[in-house]
Parts: sequence; structure tokens; C-alpha cells
Amino acid sequence: MTKHSNTLGVLGLKPSYLKPSHAALQVLAASVLITGLAGCASNRDAESAIGFVAPVTTVEQRHPIDIVKARASVALQVPGKADGLNVYQKERIRHFIALWRSEGEGKLVVSGNSRTGLAGLRDLLIERVVPVSAVEIGRYDVNQLGVKLSFARLVARPPKCGVWNSDLGKDSSNTEYENFGCAAQHNLAAMIANPKDLETPRDQVDWTSAARQDFIERAFTAGKATGGDTSATDKAGTISDVAKH
Repeated sequence: MTKHSNTLGVLGLKPSYLKPSHAALQVLAASVLITGLAGCASNRDAESAIGFVAPVTTVEQRHPIDIVKARASVALQVPGKADGLNVYQKERIRHFIALWRSEGEGKLVVSGNSRTGLAGLRDLLIERVVPVSAVEIGRYDVNQLGVKLSFARLVARPPKCGVWNSDLGKDSSNTEYENFGCAAQHNLAAMIANPKDLETPRDQVDWTSAARQDFIERAFTAGKATGGDTSATDKAGTISDVAKH
């Protein structure tokens, strides 16, 4: 017997580890039972989580707007006797290059088989400061004289509406029906200028002029007006003033 057990015997106490009491056995059995139940509960939770499907609670989940890649292109015919691109065609190309800068996903593909048309297109690319590394030469129909530009961009594809499976006259659950909110999502996909805005916000750029800030601070300190000069067009009247007449 150890020194510890001898000390307990002198004090008239029995070592608890030599002969567990009935209460200790009850506590031990209860702990084993609780541990087993906890294990069963965790297993049931894991099994139910595997096949669990979260309910659809928002319009965005019910009628999502798909962001897909598509190609934007402009094809211009150039007659064989033409000296090059006309004024209308040049403006279309300038507008298309600006569209590529704001919405393009990749390189600007250039193709054509008109020598004068390609020469005019090259001058416009130089004018709009399009780097050579951003231009890709593509194929073109040899049977038709002209030039063509294209690029890949993101497009918002609206959801398909018109699902009326449930009978609203017999539905007493007072929940949103299948077609609820689809028209709003469809119109949003048609109106959005840049589909990238649906995925991630744009970078915030501080265009504030330091010189303008210094001028406003000095004018405010001196008790002067801090606003800019009003143009003659603004002085003519606001929209509400014009509407009164």
C-alpha cells in the first residue's frame, strides 16, 4: 500500500479509487450515455446536412441573372473603288473602340480584305492610341470587300419568365409564387450598362483636384462663395421653371 493510502487509513477514510462508490458509478454511466447520444446526434446532423437544400428566399436566387461571354462585332463594307472609309464608318469605328475599352474582355480582333479600308482602320487605331499588343488579326470573308472589328465581352442574360405552376386561388400559404420578381430581374438585365457591376464593384478613383480643394478652402475661410460660375444655360431656368409655363 502506498503512502497516500496509509495516510487515508490513519484519518479513517477509504481511498475512493480502491472501491468506487455507487454515486461515482452512476456519474460514470451517465457520462458514457451522454457521450453516446451526442455522437448519435452529430451523426444525424451530418447525414441530414448532406442532403439538405437551403430554401429559396430572395428574388435573386429564384430568378438569377447569368453573366456569359459573347462577341460584339461591327462589319463595314468598302467598295473596291472607294478611297477608304467614309465619315460615317470612321465614327462607327471610333465608337466601337471606345466600347471595347470599357467592356472588352481580351484583345480587339481586326480583319478585312480591303487595302484602302485597312489603311483607314490602321490610322484610326493609331488615332485612338490602341497598342499593337492589344490587336489581333482575324479571318475575313474573301468574297466581300470590307473590314471588321470584334471583341469578347460580358453580357447579362435575363431569366425566362412565365412560370405559373401553382394555383394562387387555392394557395393559402401566403408565400411568393414562382414568377414573382422575374419581370424586375429581366428588365434589370436589359438595362444594365456593364454586366461586370453585377459581379464586383468598380474601382473607386479619386478625381478630386488638389488645386480645386485649396481654392474652396481659401474661399470658405475668406467668407466667399465656393461654387463655380453659373453658365448662361443654367441661368435660363431649371426644368421645373420651364414646366410651369
